[in-house]
Amino acid sequence: MSDSESPATHDGNDRPADLRLYIPEPQVWTARVKIGWDKEYCYAKLPGQDYLHLLLNGEIFLESRDERLCLTCAVRRGVVTMDRLYWQNRPRIASIPVVGL
Repeated sequence: MSDSESPATHDGNDRPADLRLYIPEPQVWTARVKIGWDKEYCYAKLPGQDYLHLLLNGEIFLESRDERLCLTCAVRRGVVTMDRLYWQNRPRIASIPVVGL
């Protein structure tokens, strides 16, 4: 492993680790790549910060109709998951109790 690679990018068998991300609501969010150096911001603030942070040229981010999120904020807010079985692990409509009927 070279000095520029982080240890998290390889598993014990010296293979690249599985770093896939999933968007459980792809009809709401679109993955994009920031191109250019115009100032564009992630619309979420990191914990302990009182300002928005920049998206950098070449950075992958998520965009919905009215907001942009860097991948760190998207994972923190649950917009993106690393859980490959997210579609099995979320509540099913039939299992959500109906109240007031």
